Amino acid sequence: MLPMVNTCRAALLALLSLLLVTACTRHNRAAVSLYEAGDYAGAARAADDGLGRHPRDEGLWQMRIRAALALGDGEGVATAYRAYRETRSSDDRALLRDLVVATLRQALASPAAKIRIAAIESVAEAELQVLAEQVAERMGDTDDRVAAAAAVAVLRGFPQAPQVAADMLRSDDAEARRIAVEGIGKKVGALALVDLRRAVEDRDARVRRAALRWIGQLKDSESVEVVSERLRKDPDESVRGAAALALARIGQGDLLAYAQQALGDPAATVKLGAIELAIAARRPELLAALVEDADPMIAAEASFSAGRGELAAKAVERASASTTWTVRAGAVNIAARALGKAAAIPLAKKLLADPAVGVRFAAARMLAQAGERDAAIPVFVAELHGDGEIRAATELADLGDARGLAALAAATRDDGHRIADQRAAAVSAHRTVRKITPGLVAALADPNGVVRVEAASAIAYLTRTR
Repeated sequence: MLPMVNTCRAALLALLSLLLVTACTRHNRAAVSLYEAGDYAGAARAADDGLGRHPRDEGLWQMRIRAALALGDGEGVATAYRAYRETRSSDDRALLRDLVVATLRQALASPAAKIRIAAIESVAEAELQVLAEQVAERMGDTDDRVAAAAAVAVLRGFPQAPQVAADMLRSDDAEARRIAVEGIGKKVGALALVDLRRAVEDRDARVRRAALRWIGQLKDSESVEVVSERLRKDPDESVRGAAALALARIGQGDLLAYAQQALGDPAATVKLGAIELAIAARRPELLAALVEDADPMIAAEASFSAGRGELAAKAVERASASTTWTVRAGAVNIAARALGKAAAIPLAKKLLADPAVGVRFAAARMLAQAGERDAAIPVFVAELHGDGEIRAATELADLGDARGLAALAAATRDDGHRIADQRAAAVSAHRTVRKITPGLVAALADPNGVVRVEAASAIAYLTRTR
């Protein structure tokens, strides 16, 4: 592993050095020279010396942050960026975007397909035109998943991209086919319907499900027959559910027959689609078959959609007493919508003492949304050092509680206690709270490539939308 990490870091250093010209000031020339000579520790010391004399020099601060990143010193990055931001009273968006570009450029050349795909998706989301050529090069990747992601990302900018995307629809790799279907559905729209109808017959459920979702979104009436066949015959319940929702969105054909077909399906996902079909068919009386369903969440949704408030209340109460914690959490999530805020608050307060953290969080979140902030915050604070640490920190930060943002920043760090997936989740949560923390910037130096890409993606998103 170490040689690979060092190779990747060397690539990043080379890319960062290209960005130093614009960051050069008369005070940071010594630090820049040392950095370009490969003496990153010396560059950091030179930057520190300069800052002792010129504490508000932006070029020196930028050099100090780059040197810490080059050294893989996450703590140094966090400390330097925190101090730098204090001198500015704001984030340095230009510097952050430079670091994002360098990180993603490195990731696009990673030997790991997972990282290349994540980088391509991040470049596309952030619309980083400076990396478009490098993304386009990945259309020739030996991994079809990467080639598909690249073709979709540059579909409107490179003449060969549509053909590569079409080729990926016929790939032997199901995930590559799914990526291509999602991409053409989103970017080509109605012009892709012939390919989407063909994908509805794909041998992989993921591909069929993606095709059905886009056909529904595009409300393609010519696809009704092929979609209804999936509702009747598909062996995968998630595909049948997607077919039901697609037919409801299209809103044409024999909606009554489709609703009856879905109502008779044993799968919960299809029954939820049946509710949408009954509404689309303007036949709410059909939902009588579901208001006493064995699944209390199905019963609650059906009762609410049918305008049967008393039955919805009964179903929510039944769900809140379920032995399955996800159902109890679901009861809280639907309560305000089905019963109204006033009736939902007592249920949420009752479930604040639930043994499952997911249920307690759902209850606290609902109370916060209902204006009962003081009842919600202690639930999240109590879990800041437990299994729900990242979710608790996110909820607190979203409520404006400084403890949440501090915990979220700390959770991005590679301190030996958190695995890469946990750090990546903490990084991603910064999007939800719409804040850039020193910990998020430090994650660009994380030893794990996925975490670094997620950090770059989050920073790109936040510097673009803030």
